[in-house]
Amino acid sequence: MLAITAVATAGVGRVRFDSSLQSMTVRNDPERVFHEQTEKTFGDEEIGVVAIVVDDAYAVPVLESLRTLTEEIRAVDGVSRALSLATASDAASDVVSPPPLMPRGPVTEATVRRVRERVPANPSYVPHLVAGDGRAVAINIFFERGLDSVAAHRVDNEIARIVAGYSGPGTIYFTGVTHIQARAVQLMRADLLRFLPLSLLCMMVVLWLAFRSGRALVLPLTSISLGVAELLGVMGWVGVPITLATLVLPSLLLVIGGSYAVHVTAAVLDSEDEDGGLSIEAVLDRVGLPVFVSALTTAVGFGSLAFHPVPAIATLGLFAAIGVSLTTLGSLVGLPLAFAALPARPRVRKQRETETALTERLVDRIVLAGAKFGIERRYLVYGLAALVTAAAVYGAARVKVDTNLLSAFRESSDVRIAHRAIADSLAGASPVSIVVTGPEPGYFRSVAALRRVKDLQQFLQELEGVDATISVVNYLEAIDLGLRSAAGDMEIDEHGELVEKEPAPSFWIAPATQLPEVLKVIELSKETFAGVVDDRFQRTRITARTSITGSSDVMRLAEEIESYAKAMFPPGVDVHTTGNLIVVSSIADGVLIGQIQSIAIAFAVIFLVLVIMFLSARVGFAAMIPNVLPVIVFFGVMGWSGVELNLATSIIAAVALGIAVDCTIHYMARLNTQVKSAQTQREALLDTMAAVGRPVVATTLTLTAGFLVMVLSDFAIIGEFGWLSAMTLLVALLTNIVLLPAILATVPVISVWDLVAFRLGESPHLTIPLFHGLGRLAIRLVVLLGTLRTFERGQAIVRKGEPGHEMYLVITGAADVLGADGRSVIATLARGDVFGEMALLRASPRVADVIAREPVEALVIDEAFLKRLRNRYPRVASRFFINIARILSDRLERANRRLAAAG
Repeated sequence: MLAITAVATAGVGRVRFDSSLQSMTVRNDPERVFHEQTEKTFGDEEIGVVAIVVDDAYAVPVLESLRTLTEEIRAVDGVSRALSLATASDAASDVVSPPPLMPRGPVTEATVRRVRERVPANPSYVPHLVAGDGRAVAINIFFERGLDSVAAHRVDNEIARIVAGYSGPGTIYFTGVTHIQARAVQLMRADLLRFLPLSLLCMMVVLWLAFRSGRALVLPLTSISLGVAELLGVMGWVGVPITLATLVLPSLLLVIGGSYAVHVTAAVLDSEDEDGGLSIEAVLDRVGLPVFVSALTTAVGFGSLAFHPVPAIATLGLFAAIGVSLTTLGSLVGLPLAFAALPARPRVRKQRETETALTERLVDRIVLAGAKFGIERRYLVYGLAALVTAAAVYGAARVKVDTNLLSAFRESSDVRIAHRAIADSLAGASPVSIVVTGPEPGYFRSVAALRRVKDLQQFLQELEGVDATISVVNYLEAIDLGLRSAAGDMEIDEHGELVEKEPAPSFWIAPATQLPEVLKVIELSKETFAGVVDDRFQRTRITARTSITGSSDVMRLAEEIESYAKAMFPPGVDVHTTGNLIVVSSIADGVLIGQIQSIAIAFAVIFLVLVIMFLSARVGFAAMIPNVLPVIVFFGVMGWSGVELNLATSIIAAVALGIAVDCTIHYMARLNTQVKSAQTQREALLDTMAAVGRPVVATTLTLTAGFLVMVLSDFAIIGEFGWLSAMTLLVALLTNIVLLPAILATVPVISVWDLVAFRLGESPHLTIPLFHGLGRLAIRLVVLLGTLRTFERGQAIVRKGEPGHEMYLVITGAADVLGADGRSVIATLARGDVFGEMALLRASPRVADVIAREPVEALVIDEAFLKRLRNRYPRVASRFFINIARILSDRLERANRRLAAAG
């Protein structure tokens, strides 16, 4: 195990982080494919935006700082262009040889006046480069094509360093999809370094409080830590990165593996003999099955996510199932072996019992009180559960599905603050592309097609959330204005006088003469305009700068755009909205479908596991109810609190169902053993709770603490995942302590066979005459059709002369048959003896008193029993009647012998 662990953990150094939007989308998704094709044609629409918010952007210090900052950013390797007022050209004054908007040289008041005058002549610069109210300026950063994630993060870090060193006027902000992704990677690394120590600390506290033993602290921690390291190593070796979805995985496995380690460690310490010796077989006999089944259901909960349509969640499900398997192997095999390898310490157990006695008694009292309340006031418990379910279902109907990369960060994070500040002052940094494809090449050389593009732009700018748009039309209008201005401002009139020349008409007015001249400029500089129109003039792209990021808002925007296009564009023209925001938003439906799918798979498989484990569908249903209710409550709390169903919260239900059922499995597994020695079902339920309540509480609190650690994450969605998961597990603990005993007290889950099978012995067909020649299944059928009754010492089981129609089989205890005087004992009945068979066969009065000498447990067989046995199982019935006949024949023979001896 150590050798395999060494090889696996060597891959930890290869683990990488990925916060890209592509990690959340399906590779062959139509939206993603179209977006990738669009990027090949027009280039990446993603940009970075650095903004300086000031009282007056048209001031010498501001423009000086803007020029310096722009030059520093433009010099970064990987930045293709940094566009600001300091580098923009005044195309409106001369399209052929446009002068710079801000003249070179020192920034003076004259420079400021020129910029202030020329900005309105270039309408595309507002609000892209300067706010309409003049209170902010921006640098739009364009990146070189083909940057991989590593290079993109390097470029972003360099820009962030420059921004952090800014000391000019105003407040500076930096945003953009690339920057958000880079910050996400930084925070993911920080979270991982924060979560793991805190989760280990939680485990240390729980283990110390539970066992007060150094080895019971070190060995479990080592076991589960190695399991987590192995999983990270496997991820490193196979090249699977840590994403926002899988960020919780290491801490999650620590606390899940910790719960298994707690059960195994408790069994180890309880299995030690007085000299400290340990039997690994005894440990596995005690907790092997429940821990294995618990791990199986947890793996099923995670594994159901492996079929999720969102790749990031599917990856989480697959590797979480692998991690659970590794930690389970470490707990069930490695941990007992490690304990056995240590020298015996006979005083540890006694010391632990003494030091934890007070805490244990308190927990036992609370748990037993909850179980008793559930059993004795079960109809009240049912009513409360129904009310909670109704409220939760109503709240669940309010749950909204939304995928929003920005909302993954907390409101107070620098990422969200920068995004809000820039969106409030300038054009939003979240671009959406609207690609218009004509029916044939050259389509966008016509003024009619260009007019439709312009109308679409005007419609876009009226939509909520759209701050500005840019398209080929904006460039054509700027070129058109520059050409008309460059034609000359003065001319000689008919009288030979120098007069102001009438400007040439716009290409909108005179397309036949002016539009070809404008298009010629674009054809001469195709690379300059490659981002807005293809070289065949068949496809064009409108880029809308927006401040929206949520999938619901993005999809609403896309629907409004495509509805407008369907009504306003002629047949043969295709209008399609795309971009990273659209691609990520398209997975919202996948999140909802995956949620339903994963819960259904988890529920079905876990139910099947429970049915197989206990060989009863009734037990399976009873065990599932206390674990389905917390999932319903989880959705209800989400709806009432306004938490959205996103990449993180969508995995809670299936995972919580798989983990929470751990409590039920340990309870039911112990109940299966406890019923063999209990007198009644109520006694068995309470004894079971007393036996498993403490470890169940300990493991649930361990898991809860592990999830609550995630509340400290810099990501809002991870924090939501943490407290919602913790809440769900606490509700599951409450339902397993109170609701499960209530259900089991009402539903006859524990059968007569469960109560008497142990006391019948291993071979009842050999030791009990009534069962002679019957197989184990046939004996079980007989017992299940009967009724179990108990009698206290001195209590009359039957009285002489009273009518009788029942036969009794003594299971435990002893009873005396009294003579005619009612005092002398003529026979003593013990285990396996039968009496009352004559009354059963002919309903005759009883011929003697039968009094319990000690507490008696008896199986009662009446006429209805005989009819059911004969109708349902005739072969078993025939053998059963033969056995009764033999018992009667034996008694008749003994009576004849006594009579002969007396005569």
